[in-house]
Amino acid sequence: MSGKRILTPLHWFTLGLLGLGAIGVGVIAHLNNDGEEAPVSPATAGIYGQDVPPSTLAAELQPGLVLLTPHQLALVPVADGFQSPCGTATGGFVYDAQPFNTPNEKRGGHHTGSDINGIGGENTDLGLPVNAAARGLVVYSGEPSPEWGKVVVLAHRLPGDGRIIQTLYAHLDKSIVNVGRFVGRGEPIGTVGTANGHYLAHLHFEAIASSCTEAGQRAYSTSGTMNRLNPQELLASHPAPAVPDPYGTVRRLRVREAAMQQPISPAAKLPAGTIPVNPSQFL
Repeated sequence: MSGKRILTPLHWFTLGLLGLGAIGVGVIAHLNNDGEEAPVSPATAGIYGQDVPPSTLAAELQPGLVLLTPHQLALVPVADGFQSPCGTATGGFVYDAQPFNTPNEKRGGHHTGSDINGIGGENTDLGLPVNAAARGLVVYSGEPSPEWGKVVVLAHRLPGDGRIIQTLYAHLDKSIVNVGRFVGRGEPIGTVGTANGHYLAHLHFEAIASSCTEAGQRAYSTSGTMNRLNPQELLASHPAPAVPDPYGTVRRLRVREAAMQQPISPAAKLPAGTIPVNPSQFL
C-alpha cells in the first residue's frame, strides 16, 4: 500500500454539496432582508472615481450625474481653440458680471463659472445668441430645474494633450441643439435667458474637468470649486484662431450632399469608363 487515500464517488458528491453550500452562504450574505442587493456606498461608486479621490467627495449621490459612455467619449472632437460664447468672438459687447471663484453672497460658497452679461445691463441681452465656445459634442440639453432654466453642455477634446473637458451654458431662454449633435466653434446653440425669471438676463458659463454630464450640478464637494475650471483662463490658454471654424460648414455641406445623392439601380448601365465610388467615404 502506498498510503495514498483514494476518493470514492461518495466523497466527491459530499465535497460538491459543501461547495454549493459555501456559494449559497456568500449569496445570502450579499443580500439584505428584502432579497435586494446591498446598496453600494457612494464613496466606492465607480462613477465618482473618474474624477476625484473618493475621500473628497460629497456624502450623497448627486442626482443627474451620468458617466459619459465609451461611445460618447470616442466621438468628442478636438477643439481648435475657445472663444467667447456671447458678443464677439473676442468678448466684445459683453462683460463678466460675476467672475469665477468670487464669493457668492446670496447662495454661499464661491461662484463656479462666469456670468456673462451684455454691456447694456439689465435685460438688454435677453434673446441674444449663445454660441458654442469650441467645437464639441452635445452631451446634455434640457432643464435640470426651474432655477437653472434651459442648459446645454458640450464636451470637447483639448488640443495638444487630448484631455476631455466640458463647457456648460445655463439660464438659457431657448436651446436649439439636441444631445448627440456635433457643433462647430461659434455655432448658435441657444439664446440668453433669465432662468424662468429668477435672474436678470445673462449667461452662466462654466468650464468643467469631468467625464460625466453635469447639468446644474454643484462641484463634487461642499467646499471650493473642485472640478470647475476658470472659463476665462481656458479661453486665454487655448485661444481660437482668428478665422471661423470650418467644422460646421463642412458638416453642413456633407449632410446636404448626402441628401442629394440618389441610389443607383443595380440594373442601370453606367457609361463606359465610369469609376465606381462609394459615397459613404465622404460622409
